[in-house]
Amino acid sequence: MAGPTTLRGRLALSATLTAGTAVVLLTGVFGLLLDHRLTAEADDVLRSRAVTALASVHVTDGRITTTESPAILDTGIWVYEGDRAVDRPRGAPALQAEADQLAGTDNKLVHTEQSAFLSLAVRSGGRQVGTVVTAVSLEPYQRSVQSTTVGAIALGLVLVALVYAVARNVATRALRPVAEMTQQAGEWSANDTEARFGTASRPGELAELAQTLDGVLGRLSAVLRREQQLSAEISHELRTPLAGITAEADLFAARPRTGKEAQAAMTVIGDGARRMERILDTLLTAARAETGAVRGRCDVVEVAERLVDDVTARPATQYAGAEADVVERLLSPLVDNAHRYSDAVRISVRTVGADVLVQVLDDGPGVPEGAEEAIFDAGYRHDPVDGHPGAGLGLSLARRLARAMGGDVTATAGPGGTFTVRLPRA
Repeated sequence: MAGPTTLRGRLALSATLTAGTAVVLLTGVFGLLLDHRLTAEADDVLRSRAVTALASVHVTDGRITTTESPAILDTGIWVYEGDRAVDRPRGAPALQAEADQLAGTDNKLVHTEQSAFLSLAVRSGGRQVGTVVTAVSLEPYQRSVQSTTVGAIALGLVLVALVYAVARNVATRALRPVAEMTQQAGEWSANDTEARFGTASRPGELAELAQTLDGVLGRLSAVLRREQQLSAEISHELRTPLAGITAEADLFAARPRTGKEAQAAMTVIGDGARRMERILDTLLTAARAETGAVRGRCDVVEVAERLVDDVTARPATQYAGAEADVVERLLSPLVDNAHRYSDAVRISVRTVGADVLVQVLDDGPGVPEGAEEAIFDAGYRHDPVDGHPGAGLGLSLARRLARAMGGDVTATAGPGGTFTVRLPRA
């Protein structure tokens, strides 16, 4: 048979089973102790009656006589002279037979199913000349044990039922905040991943649960931000090569082309497609690099020379712990940004300690004072109507790629643009 499927039901069942086991054990122990106690009381009654009866027995010239009336003997007292019964109360044959077996014994206690017997010796001149046997019915004591046990069982059942009800209610009340927090976290994960439970005063277990759920929501929020950022970066980076491909395709379809013109158009389209492929590979590599799964090695000077003609390096070869395509995609937005605002762009590469520092320099107006960090925010444009193209994502991508490689990108306020890229040496 299957047990409860809810934690509340399992907790209630566990508490009920524990209480039931305790009740059974306690009832059993109580019954044994009560039976032992009542048996001891019956034995005390037997001994008291035997001593009282022995005081009424006299020995004269070797003969035993009693000073009590036969009515007293009816209460369950036998007097024997040797094996012969001097006085015998009325009773069932089984009682008479059991009492007869005790004639001639001394201080012998016998329990049968329904009665208890005790013998005491009658002595004269230092020898036993007779026996007093007393008996008491055990039925009243047995009825007391039975009725008490039945009452204890009934009380135990009531207690177990009460424990089940209380345990279920307590479990329900204790788990209600957990259910509410779980439901709230589910709603936040679907609609508002920035919401958090915070550090409000809660019991220790709920505080730990809140901290765990906040961590889950934080990781989910980070994943969503990375997905949104990746989508924006892909759109931003693919816009230029895609525009070139589209323009060449439109021109190719607008009028007939000579073989040489067609070949040139296909070359432009092919170059644009390959550039898009490299961009996608680079962005995916950067996304994997953020998890620490991707590392590489490249000559930063060689990569810089692909982007600008004016490159100075000390020494002439500088290896960084990053893939060449990633470094190229990192530097490209910085170079494009420099070309957008000036004509003279140069790159300086040098080694400082455990880092390779790459500076992208231009003679333009430079970064405005106070905007050194804001320009790296996705979508930031200091002057949206300055006539220069761009979606404000290039610098954000550059910093993201650098940090994914264990480095960083910083800007220095103008005049003259200065962007410094720090990459770990390989």
